Amino acid sequence: MRDLRSLLIPLFGAAIVFGCSGAIGEDENLNGGDPGDPGPTSDSGGGGSLDGKVGDGGDDGTKFAGPGTATPFDPKSDGSSGVKLDPGGSVVLDPTDFTGGSQPLIWVANSAAGTISKVDTRTMKEIARYRTGPGSPDPSRTTIGLNGDAVVVNRGGASATKIATNPLDCKGPGGGTSTGPGDVRAWGDDKCVLWNTPFPAGSLGRAAAFDAEKGVDGELSTNVWVGLWTASEMKQLDSKTGAIKATVNVAPIKPYGAAVDKDHHVWVWGGGVGFIDAKTLKWTQIANPPCAYGIAVDAKGRVWTSGGGCVARYTPGPAIVDGKWESMSVGSSNRGLALDGKGSVWVADTNFGVHQVGEDSLAAIKNIPLGGGLNVVGMAIDFDTMVWAIDMNGSKANKIDPKTYTVGSVAVDSGPYTYSDMTGFQLRNAAAPFGKYRQTFKGCGEGTMWKTLGFSAKTGPMTSITVRVRTGKDLTELGAAAWKIAAKLPPDTAPIDLGKVLGDEAKKNYIQVEFVLESESATTTPILSSISVNSYCPPSVK
Repeated sequence: MRDLRSLLIPLFGAAIVFGCSGAIGEDENLNGGDPGDPGPTSDSGGGGSLDGKVGDGGDDGTKFAGPGTATPFDPKSDGSSGVKLDPGGSVVLDPTDFTGGSQPLIWVANSAAGTISKVDTRTMKEIARYRTGPGSPDPSRTTIGLNGDAVVVNRGGASATKIATNPLDCKGPGGGTSTGPGDVRAWGDDKCVLWNTPFPAGSLGRAAAFDAEKGVDGELSTNVWVGLWTASEMKQLDSKTGAIKATVNVAPIKPYGAAVDKDHHVWVWGGGVGFIDAKTLKWTQIANPPCAYGIAVDAKGRVWTSGGGCVARYTPGPAIVDGKWESMSVGSSNRGLALDGKGSVWVADTNFGVHQVGEDSLAAIKNIPLGGGLNVVGMAIDFDTMVWAIDMNGSKANKIDPKTYTVGSVAVDSGPYTYSDMTGFQLRNAAAPFGKYRQTFKGCGEGTMWKTLGFSAKTGPMTSITVRVRTGKDLTELGAAAWKIAAKLPPDTAPIDLGKVLGDEAKKNYIQVEFVLESESATTTPILSSISVNSYCPPSVK
């Protein structure tokens, strides 16, 4: 086994040194005996034959994955994302890769039409369009969770609506689902619309942001926050059910925009700026920004605002409230803004187009005009780091190549007043580093009984790994199956009794194992070195 005392792993351009604490499931123990994600796409498995045959005697069979086995790790397999391989072939975090499990989508709220457009950012095609509420909902903010699902907040309709991104998750009450802009189903008749949470009439739902908190089931983005402008309140909603879990009074601020940082804070703008501690629900207001209309947070935890003819940046101090604002002059009527994770901030200027500003230099880099008759409100970055500017007057979404500055566009519905993180990139960029690795194994057929899960992994200070499993009789059923938590590292160790975790679900032909790697620091990563699964196959009948 490699000596991890001297292992150096580059993350965020830094070197990471791991101590030996937190060793889980050593190599000798391997026989120890897992919108928006794509389901399993192959019969990947380790060790022995793929069909899981173990001979006539009905003996136990063990399959392996990882360096030195017949099935080396593949950081792009089965919906894995945010991970890469270290020089030895082990899985570690890769904060530069947000794309593996993230679909190339942008969700544009069409205020005048009362709809939201689901657009493929690569093909430039609108692939679905949904009603966002009953009557005239007036949607204006969209926020995308870490699994790719969208929540849209309605101003006039005073409500929030969740829409599934993965067709396998479209289990709402509708009789079908939209197949494009010409197929908008009546309110209540689209099964991809999962829930709608109403708020008091006239409360003006505006700010919206998914968080990056982990639920008891191991899912991230367990909550979505919605700001009610009139009431000066932020509502914490259960992202699965839409139920209101908590209400935080943020007066005198009237929530207009929101963003989340890596330290579990929900930042809110609306006549002032402050933050909610997502763990304690405590509200704290900081000094007012030099200008504001849009709000975003970068990977370093700095808060950005834009408005009027300026862009401003807040760098928190040792105590967050002891930070300072800096600003620069650019544009004349700035609105939304977005960070690309590569050193630039992109700012919408209502009647001009877009400004590119240096994230560290706080200096103008490029001014990009988008033509006449504009009303550019929202900015977004997609998972290919292309830049998007939403033109309300033109009812279109403009896509800008940040290298060549060429511009393309795709038509959406009328009046797209979209001002928020409409791709999910801002949350992924600002949240604490995490990634997931998935491996799928195939058993021997109907008689398969999954027995134990083994693995070799390392966690260090401020890092953790959550292990989940699911099974299915075939790949389709496997992809639709619910996850079950098998272990949390620390403190759990291998081997894991899959019979206890899965119950009768252990008797399926396929099993998928997921390891969610997390770190509270930009300079540390957990390490996954190997996986094994042990199964029983009944004797063949002669």
